[in-house]
Amino acid sequence: MNDQPVTRQKRKVGDLMRPLDEYTTVREDAALKDAFLAMQAALEGAKKADPSEPRDFAVLVLDKSDQVLGRLVVWDVLEGLDPRRLMPIDPMAMVEGFDAWERPLAQLAEKSQNLKVKNLVKPLKRDEYIDADADIEQALHRLIKGRFYSLIALRDRRPVGILRVVDVFQYVCGEIGEALGD
Repeated sequence: MNDQPVTRQKRKVGDLMRPLDEYTTVREDAALKDAFLAMQAALEGAKKADPSEPRDFAVLVLDKSDQVLGRLVVWDVLEGLDPRRLMPIDPMAMVEGFDAWERPLAQLAEKSQNLKVKNLVKPLKRDEYIDADADIEQALHRLIKGRFYSLIALRDRRPVGILRVVDVFQYVCGEIGEALGD
């Protein structure tokens, strides 16, 4: 009888990531309107074969050569409509009676056709990229340390997928359950 513990092969980022073509994307030169439509599709799970699968709460922004420039979350898309977005704010000034949102939403919708996604996207930090062959433990550490919702998986320095914190969480729950015999 062998009393040595069974060692399992370590899981890699590539095992849990979502391929890039299964994730909602927009081009950097797309209009804000297109980002709204893409975000709505992501939230509804338009690219999900299984309706019970977690929804995407962001869209990736790609440049002309399919490099991931960044991601847009709901807040970013809504912020694009804010008429005060580019106005300097004096924290000591009184703003009572000033309603920047007084214009009808129809006018804001018109603005969404003219504003480009590249003006809203925030560049990803270096730590938001990870090699697809990296161990899940390394990815988990990076997600926790940076409090990121996802990491862009790379293979040969090209984006190939996205590793979402929700997918890592489900994996960890499964591992803990298995270790406890549940």
